[in-house]
Amino acid sequence: MSRARPELRKEARRLFLSGEMETNAEVATYLKVKAHTVGVWRREEAWDETKRKAERHAAEKFAKTIATQTVNTNLKHLKAWDVILGRLVQTIDKPDGEAVKILDRQASILERAQRGQRLGRGLSVDGQTEERIRAEAHATTRHLIDLFLDTVKECVPDEQTRDRIGERLMAALPRQAGVGATDDDESDAH
Repeated sequence: MSRARPELRKEARRLFLSGEMETNAEVATYLKVKAHTVGVWRREEAWDETKRKAERHAAEKFAKTIATQTVNTNLKHLKAWDVILGRLVQTIDKPDGEAVKILDRQASILERAQRGQRLGRGLSVDGQTEERIRAEAHATTRHLIDLFLDTVKECVPDEQTRDRIGERLMAALPRQAGVGATDDDESDAH
């Protein structure tokens, strides 16, 4: 029993945008339709642009989450250091060698705990993370790609040429950055 065409189109869009399937051929084979048909749907509904926007939003959100976690961790550590420094100020008024030794041990423990918490959360000692740097770089790259493609859309009147430029650009991007190569079958739809 075959599904109605709008249901097939909706499922094809879901499969592509979710990343379950990356090419027109994969979607077409799964749904038992022609790759050309999937290519037409993909172009008409601008799936590639929608996917780019979603990926850019996800990268920006990830970078923001990491930044928030970093700030929260730093605030916790700042509060703990404030307590130790407050006690140190009290010992200055009333010198007590034993209290200073205790504070020194507490500071040492706090420093190790701070380092462990930062490393445990994927943060480096200086506050930067590899994930944050990658997320920020990915968000910037996505923004530049979108800007470039928008400029091409404005300046290149021929739709097929624009689509070929976009496809080649997307195919040249590394997959690990969240962008896959486009399907060769998509060119059949243009």
